[in-house]
Amino acid sequence: MKLWQKGIATDREVERFTAGEDAQLDLLLAEFDVLGSLAHVRMLVKTGILSKTDGEALDRALKEVYHEIEAGSFAIEPGVEDVHSQVEKLLTERIGEAGKRIHSGRSRNDQVLLDIRLFVRREIQGIVG
Repeated sequence: MKLWQKGIATDREVERFTAGEDAQLDLLLAEFDVLGSLAHVRMLVKTGILSKTDGEALDRALKEVYHEIEAGSFAIEPGVEDVHSQVEKLLTERIGEAGKRIHSGRSRNDQVLLDIRLFVRREIQGIVG
């Protein structure tokens, strides 16, 4: 079941049309998702929501994921819904429960909007020079 489903079956063709290429698009946003998460972790530590120890572990693990994205070895695994879930899965595998705290204080919509904004910003900078 998808995170956004509420127990109602979705027609396969409708899902393919509305979300069929999400994984490929999410890969374009992956580096920005990690950059946004790095900034978010710093805010969580600074405000005392996250311990310094957990913040340092998340910072290291996020930088590892970022390097994987740069190297082209990052992928969204089958059965994982999107880039946010994949990053959280990797963090949790690498540092344990602290990896789940990456979403504290922000919604998935917050993440998506930030990812898109950073992506568009980079694309515009590339056009303008």
